[in-house]
Amino acid sequence: MTAEMGLGTLIWLVAVLTSVPMLVVVVEAIAALGFRKREATATATPEKEFPRTVVLIPAHNEEGVISRSLASMFADLPPNCRLLCVAHNCTDATAETARNLGAEVIEVQDEGRGGKPDALRAGLQWLDASPPDVVVVVDADCVVSEGAVRMLATQAWELNRPVMGAYFFAPSDVDKGLCNLSSLAVLLKNYVRPLGLHALGLPCLLNGSGSAYPFQVIRNAPQGEGSIAEDYQLAIDLLQRGYPTAFVPEARVDGQLPKREETALSQRRRWEHGHMFLVFRTGPRLLLEGLKQLDKNRVALALEVAVPPLAFLGLMWVVAASLSLGLYVFYGYGGPLGFLAGMAAVFVAAVLMSWMRFAGVKSTLAALAAVPGYLMWKLPLYRDFFTRRETRWKKTERD
Repeated sequence: MTAEMGLGTLIWLVAVLTSVPMLVVVVEAIAALGFRKREATATATPEKEFPRTVVLIPAHNEEGVISRSLASMFADLPPNCRLLCVAHNCTDATAETARNLGAEVIEVQDEGRGGKPDALRAGLQWLDASPPDVVVVVDADCVVSEGAVRMLATQAWELNRPVMGAYFFAPSDVDKGLCNLSSLAVLLKNYVRPLGLHALGLPCLLNGSGSAYPFQVIRNAPQGEGSIAEDYQLAIDLLQRGYPTAFVPEARVDGQLPKREETALSQRRRWEHGHMFLVFRTGPRLLLEGLKQLDKNRVALALEVAVPPLAFLGLMWVVAASLSLGLYVFYGYGGPLGFLAGMAAVFVAAVLMSWMRFAGVKSTLAALAAVPGYLMWKLPLYRDFFTRRETRWKKTERD
């Protein structure tokens, strides 16, 4: 009887630990569904009131995509704002292309190990000669929506804290089911969940392109040092310095998921290995700090970090449910199994409703058929996390 009780307690613990990140997503999705977005207006601001802004564009061999990105920014460039491209270890015509389109360009050559964070550090250091009020960071392969730069810069300046725009990824036209599901997973991570946190008055994580910072806040920040999920780490570092990140849902930035499967898997490998490392290392420590200090921002960001990638969370649930099923079959105790089944039903309903609301019913239904293939596609990635984890920043190759 003692052994049975001990096993039951252990499986209950597994069930609860699996359900906590699922509950976090449910709460965020429900809050997002209830949020009424403001009209995305970029109201004209007198030039003397608009903060001196630099759009910092880190670029490594981006001659094939940077023209489109710069065109979207020049089409709606706010007053008192300039574009600075950091051509980092480029071996192509990125710098020349950016100059011909009217951007300021600095060319940086270093050992090439740090990737984007090193490019950002070089750009920020160069700006010391004439410091702006605000720095907006946009990747060289992204397109910004009308008013996005203006809204990001204004919010960062007025709030005196980092802000994150709505960073969307369009699916590629190869293997549409799988890529569409991947795009919806990113939608949940980059838009739905930050929107829910925004509705609840809580900070979000930084998700890469489309972020803005007061210059004095970002200038000496560690730029995500010690993590290949550098944006997440930067959000945590800035929070611990007293600068939680705010979400700006009206400021939209669009990227593109890779077309080639090996490129997509490499990109996911870096993203998810870096994120999962923070789940196990940083999340618990940040949560304890938040509880000790009664700091809701730290607690909220710790719980946000603790939510693993969607496919890994699904695999966690399968393992927990399998253990719970074994407990029911051999000992007749179905408490954990019933709890997990109920949690799964609520979680799936919340995710599907948020996808249908923000991506449409057709896209959601089309993606569901790809779920088994998506999980199988991810299995080697999660296996590698425990056997040969990615520890080095790698740029995603362009198609």
